[in-house]
Order: sequence, then structure tokens, then C-alpha cells
Amino acid sequence: MTGRAGDGSVVRIMTIGIDSFSYQISLAAGTYDVFRALDSIAALELSGIQLNINGPNGRFLGGDPSDAAHLRAVRTALEERGLFAEIGGARTQPEAVERQLRLCAEIGAGVLRTLLVFEGSLKETLERSRRDLEQSLPLAAELGVRIALENHEDVTATELLTCLEQINDPWLGACLDTGNDLSLYGDPVESARLLAPWAATTHIKDQKLVRLGETIYSVGVPLGEGDIDLAAILPVIRRESRLDRILIQDTTGYAAPLNRFERTDVERGVFGEEAPAYESPEALRRDGLLLSLDGLGTSELRAHAAAKEQAIERDVARVKSWLEQT
Repeated sequence: MTGRAGDGSVVRIMTIGIDSFSYQISLAAGTYDVFRALDSIAALELSGIQLNINGPNGRFLGGDPSDAAHLRAVRTALEERGLFAEIGGARTQPEAVERQLRLCAEIGAGVLRTLLVFEGSLKETLERSRRDLEQSLPLAAELGVRIALENHEDVTATELLTCLEQINDPWLGACLDTGNDLSLYGDPVESARLLAPWAATTHIKDQKLVRLGETIYSVGVPLGEGDIDLAAILPVIRRESRLDRILIQDTTGYAAPLNRFERTDVERGVFGEEAPAYESPEALRRDGLLLSLDGLGTSELRAHAAAKEQAIERDVARVKSWLEQT
């Protein structure tokens, strides 16, 4: 969909969705419900959701993926609210991808996001992923579901691009995550430039680097409050991708140490040396930064979940503002 800017130039109109991981604190607090979440995003005038299914009971799907009645109820709820759906899966093993692709078809999702998962060496990871995906892509084409590989915390945008170019299939693209390349000492703006032409979906998120002892963490924060230059990245996505929608992923409540998979073939150098230092997780929390949800009681989790819902409202407003400026 396109429109015209004030100078008469053509501008692609982009709608906004959300990744269900944004509701992870509600899930931990026991207050998450998939139908309530759909009501919330409809009320925020968002256009859809990526349902992350990794974990027990279909996780953010809110029910067993093999429960046909539940899947029908979710699909009906999506259709009644006029929302698109995507599925967030994991790994590339053909048997797992087949289940996830068929789940997409049941839900009415046009995109399956998944991960390469670094194992052994980069060469072994890329070769295994290529073999796996070449088996799965014919079914993706048959079902009309595009597979989107994420630049997760274990592979860089450059490495993911190598995989995409090697396979070079129209039913395979990227899940462009704006924050994950920080974990492997990358430049998020440059990562966006590399992956935007291949993007099938996005995770628009913000992260902040902090130091705790000898470890540097990438900590999830609301959009606009971290180290990711989203105001620079969104124009890249609009200009260089073919997408007509983007998905917010608010990762507040989650953090990962840099190079959490302990890859020996990437070097940090001085990356992150200027990150602010904290003496304890409690000091981080006093600044509104959460390394994890571990140790939080039910009342604390529910308070954080309520705050997160308000943060998501601000995230939506900020993304709309950035898009209006591009």
C-alpha cells in the first residue's frame, strides 16, 4: 500500500503489529491470555501479532498447537478483529518446520519466523540449515507461508545474509531484528541495511548495554530508551524492504550477556567498553532495568506486567511518530 507525501513523492504506508514476546511478563505473572492480548492490540489499533509458540502449552498461542478447537477459536478471534497472524517458531529441522508450517496454515499465518541456532562452527551451521530448509521450502510454497530466519543472538546479520543468498528461494527471507546484532558486537543500523532487502518480517526492539562486574549485558528496554537508533533504522526498512508492516517487540524483562553462545570466532575488541557499570542486579532494577524475571514474586510480576502494558502503548506511539517522520 502506498500514499503520497506532501512533496508528491510516493511513500509506502506501513502498518504496525506486535510480537507476542512483548507479553512475556504477563505470561510469567499468570495473567496472559491470548484472547485478551488480541483485544488489547485491536484496542491499540495495531494490525496483527506474531505468536511465539516456543515453550509449554503453545506458549503465547495459549493452548496446545495440536488442539484443533483452540486453533479454530484463535483464528476466528483474529479474523473478527481484522488482525494478521505470524507464527514464531524455532530451529530448522524439517520435521519441526513442517509442524510449524502446518500450524501457520491452520491459524491463517503467512509468515513463520524461525532460527538457525549456531552449533559446531559457522560452516556447519550454514550447511545444516541449508540442507534442512531445502527440504522444507517446497511445503512452504505449497501452503503459501514464507519462512523468515532471524538474526538471533548466535548469528550476525552478515552470516544470516550468507545463508539467504546461498539458498536464494522466494519463500525464504529474514526476520530483521533491530537489537540482536548488539549481542555479537554488531552495528544495528548496518545490520538493518544488510537484511532489509530480504526482510519477510521484523522485530522492532530496543536494547541497552550495561556492565555488571566483568560481564556486559544487552538489556531489553522500551523503544526509544536504549542504544538502538530506531529513528535511523525505520527509514532503512521503509526504503530498502518490500514490507508493508513492522512488528514491535518490547523485550523489557529480558537480558543476555554479549556472545552468550561463547563463539570463539567473533571478537569483541573494545565493543561495549563505554557501557554504564552497575554493582548489582538491584542497582539495575532501581534504574528500571531487569536482567531477568527470576526471583520476582507474583505481586512484583503483576506490577511489572501492568507497567509493561503502559510501555507498549508508548512504544506504539513512538513507532507511529518515527514512521510519520520518514
